[in-house]
Parts: sequence; C-alpha cells; structure tokens
Amino acid sequence: MSSTVFHRRCGKRITLTNGNRTAMRNVSEFNHGLVLSAEPLQDDVLFEVRIDEKIQAWSGSIEIGITTVNPESTELPPCAMKLRNTTWVMSGISVLNDGLLLVESYGLDLEKLGEGDRVGVQRTARGELVFYVNGEPQGVAARDIPRQVYALVNLYGKCVQVTITSGQLADLPGEYGACTSSEDVSASPQISQNIDLPMSVEMSVNGASATTNTTVVATATSSSSAITSCTEGTSDPSDKLRFHTRCGSLVKLSSNCRTAERRRPLDEFNNGVVMTHRPLWDNELFEIRIDRLVDKWSGSIEVGVTTHCPSALQFPATMTNLRSGTIMMSGCGILTNGKGTRREYGEFNLDELREGDRVGMMRKSNGNLHYYINGRDQGVAATRVAQTLWGVIDLYGMTIKVTIVDRDEREQRNLVTRRNHLLSMPAQIQELPLSSIPHTGTTANGSPSEADCVGSASTLLDRLLFHQMCGSHASVTHSGRTALRPNASDDFNNGVVLTRRPLRPNELFQVRLERVVTKWAGSIEMGVTTHSPTELDFPFTMTNVRTGTWMMTGNGVMHNGMTVIEQYGQNLDRLQVGDRVGVVRKDDGTLHFWVNGIDQGPAATNVPEKVYGVIDLYGQAAQASIVDTSECGTPDTGNST
Repeated sequence: MSSTVFHRRCGKRITLTNGNRTAMRNVSEFNHGLVLSAEPLQDDVLFEVRIDEKIQAWSGSIEIGITTVNPESTELPPCAMKLRNTTWVMSGISVLNDGLLLVESYGLDLEKLGEGDRVGVQRTARGELVFYVNGEPQGVAARDIPRQVYALVNLYGKCVQVTITSGQLADLPGEYGACTSSEDVSASPQISQNIDLPMSVEMSVNGASATTNTTVVATATSSSSAITSCTEGTSDPSDKLRFHTRCGSLVKLSSNCRTAERRRPLDEFNNGVVMTHRPLWDNELFEIRIDRLVDKWSGSIEVGVTTHCPSALQFPATMTNLRSGTIMMSGCGILTNGKGTRREYGEFNLDELREGDRVGMMRKSNGNLHYYINGRDQGVAATRVAQTLWGVIDLYGMTIKVTIVDRDEREQRNLVTRRNHLLSMPAQIQELPLSSIPHTGTTANGSPSEADCVGSASTLLDRLLFHQMCGSHASVTHSGRTALRPNASDDFNNGVVLTRRPLRPNELFQVRLERVVTKWAGSIEMGVTTHSPTELDFPFTMTNVRTGTWMMTGNGVMHNGMTVIEQYGQNLDRLQVGDRVGVVRKDDGTLHFWVNGIDQGPAATNVPEKVYGVIDLYGQAAQASIVDTSECGTPDTGNST
C-alpha cells in the first residue's frame, strides 16, 4: 500500500532510502525533518514508524500526526508546528491542532522513547484520531477527523532516523474485535442503533416478554449479527477481565489495561468512561478498587452495564447520558437509560466511598443484575436484563483512578469492618500492649536481646533501617528501626515500608511484631522488591505491585501479585506479639523466609541481586521493629505455636 512509504517530497534535510520506507535527517540541523505518507491514510489502518537512531546534540525528539496537506502541492515548513491547514500532532505528552494546544497531557512521553521504540497514528472509521506507542493505543486524541488525511512524522531534535514498520490492519491486542468491519461502518452510519434495545428493571431487554413499551428499532435484525461479531469467544477462564482500549477521551490505561485513570483530574470531571474488553459471563463478578480520589468535584464513580459494544460506541461525556441499553448505579440510586428507576438502592452511596473501597457487579444466570460494595451483595438492581452485557465504569467527578481486582475475602472483610467502625461510636480496641515485650536485657525465653547484640560503630552505621518514605498510613520511628501504623484502629492498609538499602546476599532481614489490633483480618506480610523506596508508587498493599516483587502473605507466596505457592511455611496471620519473621536472598538467587528462627524453605529462585526488604503492616499488624542478628546468630523462637 502506498501509505506505507514516505512521499518523495519531504523536508530539506531529509534523505529517503529503503524504497522510501526509511527517512534520515542531516544531523547538522535540528529541523527541516518533515516526512509525510505517500497516500492518504485508510480507515482503521495503523501507520507506524520505528526510531532507528537518536543523538544527544539537540533537545526535543520525534513528533507524529496527521494533516490534510497534500505533499505533492505544498512546500513543507521547517517543523510540524508551522503546518496550519488542519493538522494534528503529538509532541512530547501533548496533542496540538494547527499549532495550538488541544490535549495537555496525553499518553506516553515521546521524548523519552529510545532507539527501537515505535510510534504510530490511526484514523478510525468513526473519524477518531488515535496515537500508538510500541503497539499500545494511547486513547482517543481527537474526533471528527476529515476523511482524507496524510500521516506526518517530524524527525526533530534528537530523532534523526526512522523506518516505516506498518502496513497491516491494526490489531488491537486481545480485543474481541470491532462490531463490524470498516466497510460496514462506513456503509452504515446508524451502527449505534443496532443495539438500541430498550432496557428496564420492569421488562425484558430482549423483548420476549415485554409488558411495557418495547419498540425495537428497524435495524434489530442486523443487530444480531453485529453483536455476534463483537462477542465471539468462549468462556475461557484465562481470559481475565480488562478494560477495552476504546474508552473516554480523557482516559489513560495501564497495567495491561487493568487500571484506568482520568487525565487532567483538576481541570475536567467527565469523559472518563471505560468498559470491559468482553461481555460479562453469567455469575461473573466484575469488581474494581478505587485507587485515587480528588477533593474538588461533586459526584463520584458510577458503575453499571450496557448492551453497547465498545468497538462501536460513540463514548459519551458521562454514561448516564446514554438513552438505551444501559443500567448505571449513581450515588445511591439506579438509572436505566438515563432515567431514575430506583431512588434508594443498597446500603452504600457511591459518592461516599473512599480510596481502597471496592465496587462490583454481576449478571446472575437468572437474568438479575446485582451490585456489590466491598464484597457485600446489595441485592437485585434490575431483573430480566440482556444476556450480552459489557461492564462499565465512569470515572466521574472525584474518582480519577480504578483498578480491576480479583476477589479477596480478607480485604473485603476489613473494608466492611472499617465502614462499621466509622459508623459506630468509638469502641475499646483489642490490642496487645507494647509493654508486653522486653526491650532490654533478655527476650521472653532468655535469649540475648537486641541491645546485647550491638557491634562496633561501623556496624551500627551499616545496619538495616527502614526508609522514611513509606505507605500513607505508616510511620517510621526510632531512627529508622521501627515501623508502625499510628491509626491502626481506623485503617488496615497503606502500611508498606521498605529498607533504606538493598539486602546483601545471605543477609537476614528480620522484624519482630510488637503490636497487633485484633479487629482486622490478615496480618504482617514480608518480602523483597526490586523497586527502591524513592521510586515506588506506594500501593494499598504490596501484593498489588505487579513487577519485581516477592511476598509471603498468610502461608502462601506471591510473585508480582500472583500466587505461586499456596501452602508454604507457617501462617503469618497467626503470629503474635513478640514473634519474628525474616527473609533472606541467598547468593545463588533463592529466596527463603524465616519464622521465629526456622527456615521455611525455598520460596523463589532467580531473584535479582539488588532487592530491598519489604514489610506490609497489613490488617492486625500495627507495629514492628528490625532485629539485628549479625552478632546474635539464628533468631530465637517466639511466642506462636
């Protein structure tokens, strides 16, 4: 296809080679590096280039976009920003239209890309502009794009050579595909009507047993084939839910499309709709965790289901604007096709949820729709709903970031406990006093205490300490030796603490549990991570981290948030005040956990050399201190059985 080569007319400093598929800029200049596609882009066809060479002589880097300018009849300017005739360009993290800022913060930063990285641009059949980085769509950048546009690449600043790598129809990874082909979309401007089937809590969406007005649009016959093409696929247990790459214009997806975040949260409060990548299966729980809120807007997250396929939907500013096929929970009510059908539903108000709270939904096999808040079934929200439904999350108002989560009964119990605590009068907290642990002299069973194990001054300077940067509910005291959750009676998470320096091979990182709060489920978790405390975006719990992390939780071992050993060693949830837990990375790369001086055996292999020690003061675990063992030998046995 001609659109997969560069047009022969290009910037003054450009040399074309490789059949006009490679463009190189003279390095003595930083501009005059514009190249355009030889032909206009085809709908839904990705135009992509690979960065072949970068230099350090200049600032700025590659820019990519589209323009209505015909290179055959136009003298190209020195840079893309000088193109004023209906041109869209992605530069750095921004998108500009005719040289004016259109989207301030959009996608990955192009200036940080290196040699071998790929960038692309696509005009969809719906007239949307989407940029790609290394094959990943960055979201809709603009809409109502003219039909005839050329791809443009600006070899600017550091970027001096690129090669076209595209030429095939763009395949969105892992999606169920478009509802129709691009030809079908252009031939049928009423594609959205193909799924305009009424939905109500009082009637059958499928129209089989309607008792109220169930007018079906004229295109209902063709809708069955459109929906079928969009829902192909079997109930593969490994096909875990994620967000569809087509989403609201301000949404940024990450973590393999399991996390969604609304850009510019202090400037915009809507355009944050995201949908599941496939329809929900019967009795399948689709659940998300609220990761981040902002205290600026009124209103918050809205959740629901829709019959609309995300590949064909023109995403609205808010999902409650849709007037067909959609049931949403908003605040404490239920809206069907934008109109209130239940004023009071369940025991929670979505506008009052906090960071860490969970919201879910499920279509039961009997056709009933249920919502779940922190694991609690809120009851029937709608009956006889459609068989084919996509899950919907609207990052509206205060809610700016969510993550799809797997069911965690322990976490849900704690969330409910926290809510009940907030609603009740202050009660006596059951906790074991810190004074029950001797801090000088000998330990409970007569072994040498920490004070007796202090070595030379040089050893003191090199002791393992906690880093002051830690989880939002944690605090580090006693010169870096003690970590605690000061308000452990109010919250059960955000208690992650890392060591100040990486662990050495065969070095035991060990802590003593000094305070517990028995109202919560779960307890201390321990492990190692390749993330430094200054770089880590501290999570609610360390098992939420998806890279470079090994944790012992309960009596299992998790790697990057996935359970790799279900039954391992002594159960950490049963530890008592005075008990000790430790971790060692041996010089052969194996990871061992220790409980009260007993090696629990190998938990992982091939662990990188540079790892930091981690404790997560989760649930009952409210305070722990590092215990020196370098001079003491093997740690003594503690109190648990």
